[in-house]
Amino acid sequence: MTRYLICTLLVVGTMMGYAQKPQLVVPIGHTNHVFSVALSSDGRYALSGSYDKTVKLWEVETGREVRTFTGHADQVVSVALSPDGRYALSGSWDNTIKLWDIASGQEIRTFRERSSIVRSVAFSPDGRYILSGSKDKTLKLWEVQSGRKVRTFKGHTDQVYSVAFSPDGNYVLSGSLDKTLKFWNLKTGRAVRTFTGHTDHVYSVAFSPDGRYALSGASDNTLKLWDIQTGQEIRTFRGHSSIVRSVTFSPDGHYALSGSWDNTLGIWDVESGQQLRALRGHIDHVESVAFSPDGRHALSGSSDNTLRLWDVPMRRQVRIFRGHTNMVESVVFSPDGQFLLMGDAKGGAYSRQSNERDNTLKLWDVQTGQFLRTFTGHTNAVHSVAISSDGRYALSGSYDETVKLWEVETGRDVRTLTGHTAQVYSAAISPDGRYALSGASDNTLKLWDIQTGQPVHSFTGHTNGVRTVTISSDGRYALSGSHDKSVKLWDMQTRQEVRTFTGHTNMVISVAFSPDSRYVLSGSADNTLKLWDTQTGQPVRTFRGHTGMVKSVAFSPDSRYLLSGSADNTLKLWDTQTGQPVRTFRGHTDQVETVAFSPDGRFIVSGSWDTTTKLWNIATGDEIATLIAVDYTDWVVTTPTGLFDASPVAMKLLHYVVNDSTDHQEPWKIVELDQLKRRYYQPGLLPILMGYSKNPLREVDTLIQVPLPPTIRLGLQGSLLHVQLQNRNGGIGKVSVFIEGVEAVNDLRTTSSPKPHPQTLSLTLDLSRFQNRLDTANVISVIANNGENWIRSRPERVVYRPAVLSKGVVASETANNTSHPIPRLMAVVAGTSNVGLRYAHKDAEQIANGLRLSAGELLGAANVSISLLTSYTNGPQQTSRQQLIEALKAAQTLSLDDIFVLYLSGHGVNYRNPDQTEPDLYYLTAGATSTDSEYLNDRFTREHYTLSSGEIADYLNQIPAKKKVVILDVCAAGRGAEKILTMARDVPASQKRALDDLYERTNMYVLAGSAADAVSYEASVYGQGLLTYALLQGMRGASLRQEGVDKFLDVEGWLGHAVKVVPQLARGLGGIQKPFFRPKNLDNSVNRGKVSATFDVGKVTPAVQGQIQLANPKPVLVVEGFLDNARLRDVLDLSNQVRTALIDLSARGADAPVAYVEAKDYPGAYVISGLYTVQGDGITVKGVVSQGEKEVVFAASGSKANLLALAEQILTRAQAVVKP
Repeated sequence: MTRYLICTLLVVGTMMGYAQKPQLVVPIGHTNHVFSVALSSDGRYALSGSYDKTVKLWEVETGREVRTFTGHADQVVSVALSPDGRYALSGSWDNTIKLWDIASGQEIRTFRERSSIVRSVAFSPDGRYILSGSKDKTLKLWEVQSGRKVRTFKGHTDQVYSVAFSPDGNYVLSGSLDKTLKFWNLKTGRAVRTFTGHTDHVYSVAFSPDGRYALSGASDNTLKLWDIQTGQEIRTFRGHSSIVRSVTFSPDGHYALSGSWDNTLGIWDVESGQQLRALRGHIDHVESVAFSPDGRHALSGSSDNTLRLWDVPMRRQVRIFRGHTNMVESVVFSPDGQFLLMGDAKGGAYSRQSNERDNTLKLWDVQTGQFLRTFTGHTNAVHSVAISSDGRYALSGSYDETVKLWEVETGRDVRTLTGHTAQVYSAAISPDGRYALSGASDNTLKLWDIQTGQPVHSFTGHTNGVRTVTISSDGRYALSGSHDKSVKLWDMQTRQEVRTFTGHTNMVISVAFSPDSRYVLSGSADNTLKLWDTQTGQPVRTFRGHTGMVKSVAFSPDSRYLLSGSADNTLKLWDTQTGQPVRTFRGHTDQVETVAFSPDGRFIVSGSWDTTTKLWNIATGDEIATLIAVDYTDWVVTTPTGLFDASPVAMKLLHYVVNDSTDHQEPWKIVELDQLKRRYYQPGLLPILMGYSKNPLREVDTLIQVPLPPTIRLGLQGSLLHVQLQNRNGGIGKVSVFIEGVEAVNDLRTTSSPKPHPQTLSLTLDLSRFQNRLDTANVISVIANNGENWIRSRPERVVYRPAVLSKGVVASETANNTSHPIPRLMAVVAGTSNVGLRYAHKDAEQIANGLRLSAGELLGAANVSISLLTSYTNGPQQTSRQQLIEALKAAQTLSLDDIFVLYLSGHGVNYRNPDQTEPDLYYLTAGATSTDSEYLNDRFTREHYTLSSGEIADYLNQIPAKKKVVILDVCAAGRGAEKILTMARDVPASQKRALDDLYERTNMYVLAGSAADAVSYEASVYGQGLLTYALLQGMRGASLRQEGVDKFLDVEGWLGHAVKVVPQLARGLGGIQKPFFRPKNLDNSVNRGKVSATFDVGKVTPAVQGQIQLANPKPVLVVEGFLDNARLRDVLDLSNQVRTALIDLSARGADAPVAYVEAKDYPGAYVISGLYTVQGDGITVKGVVSQGEKEVVFAASGSKANLLALAEQILTRAQAVVKP
């Protein structure tokens, strides 16, 4: 590049610095069509341009979003990477071309077209020039150094859609809507020849690598190959069924790649013109394609908003580059302040591709920090949400022209209100909960009866779309704001317009009543807020200060303050009396769509198109937390200091990037959230921040600089693994080695004596030491920490194929061996009833019994070994530390294909040794006499009466079996534990971190429950630990996988059942008790992406079910079904209504009169079924409650207008029959 450009970049690089503050990358992805893609010359990065006006840089290996380049004012339709990979180029409908520095992320220069949309851009082979094609029918050549336009190429008679440089840089090629290609001399700007033959628009052109041929794609559904020298058409490629939008050659010139509006990519043999394969996976038009430098992979961009990477020889999709979060359109607090409800959209209102998971409502529990559920059913953006005054129901208005009523507790879609003929912008619920109000783009407001779902009245008077509606606190008035720039007040009783407020100079986007209804507040696209007198309609005050549209407004509960959110990405707090801004809240990176005060007035919440929801402290203006909903069920909470809490899946999707503008090979270092866990992970973060939890907040330095872990290079020489580490100014810490995801060496450095901060470090490990853990092919992973051991590298992997396995078996012989001996199952099951616990040993006995019976049916009794160890008052003391260790050591005789299960019930105490940075979870063995953490200060006590999670991990990692399960049903009692019926709690934060460490070191299924104290642990209603109760319930039939007539105990289904059921059982018993659960991770396995990690541990027959002991103090109800007597099908969906009512009833926990399970053949369950007759609006039901051979008939009646009431009546009749 030129001297000027280099100087500019040196300045930028100095400003950015090596240790730039890390940036959290929320995986937004593109929110509109991906129109152009490119790959870097080394294949490491992908570049994309989109209709969402952004350019994005992606890491090809992982599909992670690295950087977003913003600055264009309209759609980005073409992107390119410089030959050296250091610069990006983008062309847009905003009439500009922008040059970006990849290393710093900065815009270097803008090349401006005077009045024409840019359709295509390209770099010259030497990187000195830029070529553009435009709507004005011309090509233009620009000099990179100066930004000067060098020349204009004229000759086409319609828009130029595609341009390309010849490999030698002396010629250019163009394709136009005039159906021709033109070949131009770069120096003279003259057209050398014109290629004619297409019968419709030419959208894409490309040179062959040797410059002898041209390739084109057109609206006539074909590709054409041309001879550059003669201009003659050589052949036509036919096979696409729609427009060919993009074409390119493979690096060796043997193949052509095309992308079409038939949603496929075509791979073609250039010599013959034959289509070799079609790559399918996109669900909308393929707009752009590119080959990787080695020709093995293809990249595509589509109108489905995604990029996709394809393995060309294998003809399969490798990964999708997409967003995992949605724009936040609306957010409200529940009246009691416990919940936050959000409405979101995928790609805004104009996204053509969406599904039920894209446009949803999402519910967060602020008091527990849990992301509770997603409400699905809308088919377009959810633009408005509201919650009823009693907190039972939610209302949503959507661009799909409907309003929906939802049950907050279950997420059930109660009813859909239809009648609007255009997008619904806004929805509100009357204070008494009887009515819903909606405003839509059809210029009307509609009033609905919530009970019936019928429209009551349509308010007309606005001359353009109704953008916003609300109802006064006394329910007497309604307020609306419109695209016609006016605000209208309506009488809810008379249904008449009271008055119109005029004064805004652009559309009104948001309105609000003051709490006493004396004032009206409006926010407009004219960038102002206006305060009005409700009685007179006169403006009281105008609030100026935003530089973008005011998208949302609100009054504080005491009316002292006003709040606004704007398209300028900020919130502002205003003094109502003076009209002066109190403070500005900054932090969102896109327009703020919605704002609200908490009911107590202490907090502010905002939602933005940057896909985040933020909570703010009103008094200080500080950002408290950022909430991010990820995909369907996952979530992240972060703070400005870097602390975070996240679901396991989300933890792998979000990441930080650290910029190093001096490293042009890898300018953006990706640091996963998962890598920061040791210092910045704070389970239960949100309730701590909001003051609902008394757990201590971790004291950390604000995440300003990241001392990066070293880079890793691996090599194999026979059985020797060579590890080469390069310091990246963060030092070199612990170096761990994993075999198939299971830790083999905790710290490889212990075999040598490295310097504290070496620049390089070479280590070697002889893998033959681990013969009993090796298969024919094994993924060896190495993870290195930074010098302070709080941030880890991403794993570097190599596949090791040993020449000889254990016991002298040759690897190749094993690979060809088709015999599969029956695996063994070994379990260590221990229960220690001490220090107040009564049932821990019984829980262990019942789990051991269930495993012995079910595993015996699956594998044969001879292949099952259960080591049951119990200790209890006046009984045997078998769970000593030494006995547990001996049992774990005995399992080291297992083979790779065997199964191992560890189950521990009893007391668990979190304790940190003086030499530890994080506490371990200590299981109290026989002989322990206290559960206070101070009890473990004595080293002798720890070494004789406990077993730590770190030690457990060490022993588990010595067990060769690949299929392992750890279940910890512990009571986290001791000093500070909550008393019975006090505030609900979850697994403690420090315990979660210890369990996470156990999981990461062992890579096996880990399930753990934790109760507040002995009483809540051993719920008297069930007579045992809730986690064990749920596991036994699953064994008996509630979570079995069925194949034909056989039923199997599948690990993932079994443990997942417990995760789902325990919180329901625990309600009212002193704690939420949501279990900690981590499934086996296949990322470090040769099987990753090919097989499921789950496996069976048992087969359950009726005889086995009968022998599994389970306290069943409550009758179990199962809904079989209700049918219309005349049609013999459930035309009213009454079965689901009854089932939903039963779920709600059983969810009361200890107070529930019945229990509900999904399995229809649950032993001893009462089955409800029946027939119903419909006459007009009336329904009569003849129901049956059956248990075994016993049947009792009952009758019920109701109406179609209130099926929920009928369902509840059916349950009441059924309850009178069942017996506890």
